[in-house]
Amino acid sequence: MKNEQAQFGARLRSALRHAGLGEGATELADLVSAHGGHAVSPQAAHNWIRGKAMPRRRNLKALAKALRVDAEQLYGDAPVSNRRVGEDGAAFSVSAHDQHAIDAYLALPAERRKVVRQLIGLLAQPG
Repeated sequence: MKNEQAQFGARLRSALRHAGLGEGATELADLVSAHGGHAVSPQAAHNWIRGKAMPRRRNLKALAKALRVDAEQLYGDAPVSNRRVGEDGAAFSVSAHDQHAIDAYLALPAERRKVVRQLIGLLAQPG
């Protein structure tokens, strides 16, 4: 069991890095609650990060949702990756924060998405 916990901790740290997040226990505990998990203490989250314990099923699902990975990736049944391929075939990574922003954008009504696209166009123009 200790080895399984250590491996989980390594996968969790890797998923946090891929998501563009740090290894802060308080931030992780907050993410779990914000994404449908049971409230946990920062100490419990610290134990997950350090491979000393594993979360319960509901919290594992919340972690996966927050980090934009499959729960199987965290549990160890699939590799952790956030690599995507663009239209030109080049690989790139999308952080969990960016993916949540994309999801929020896609949930907007069409007229608001148009405003966001216009804003992005303005921001993308050289100085």
